[in-house]
Amino acid sequence: MMSTYDSLLDLADTLIQENGFQGFSYADLAAGLGIRKASIHYHFPTKTELGIAYCERKENRLRQMEETLLSVPAGKARLDAYMDAFAYCAQKGQMCGVHAMLSDSNLFEPALQDAVSQLAQTDLRIIADVLRTGRESGELTFRGEPADLAIIINCAVKGALMLNRVPPHDACERMKVAVQQMFSSH
Repeated sequence: MMSTYDSLLDLADTLIQENGFQGFSYADLAAGLGIRKASIHYHFPTKTELGIAYCERKENRLRQMEETLLSVPAGKARLDAYMDAFAYCAQKGQMCGVHAMLSDSNLFEPALQDAVSQLAQTDLRIIADVLRTGRESGELTFRGEPADLAIIINCAVKGALMLNRVPPHDACERMKVAVQQMFSSH
């Protein structure tokens, strides 16, 4: 059986990806889990503490994704695997949790801003590594620095998730094709 702590983080993940961090309250969590708000405050006395725990969990999941990516051959296959890692968000009409947190981050306390910044940097580092190893394998050819192109790819993937929430709901598929074409013309 899942602990209340984990259940709270799971529901927070869903709510953040659907509505952003500012788009839900402890009342929403309590109603969603059928518990009292006091139970939530036991685990997370403040919403900032909930947000920091959420970022830590997302950081761990990004590192798990990174390990999975390392098992995929460097180059186009690994780049595709990175983009495919966000397919579950697209299927659910959700935003990326990292970018959902970024959208509200100017409203956060400094500790949560730092946690969100670290999360975003990890996400960018992962895609930069995918690009760097793809270039080293000879399969991905591009000019400039992998870290700079990582920003473009990251924004394309996460922006497509946002656009995918409105009809015709095909932004993620179209983005993936466009990114693949970027590397096929070289």
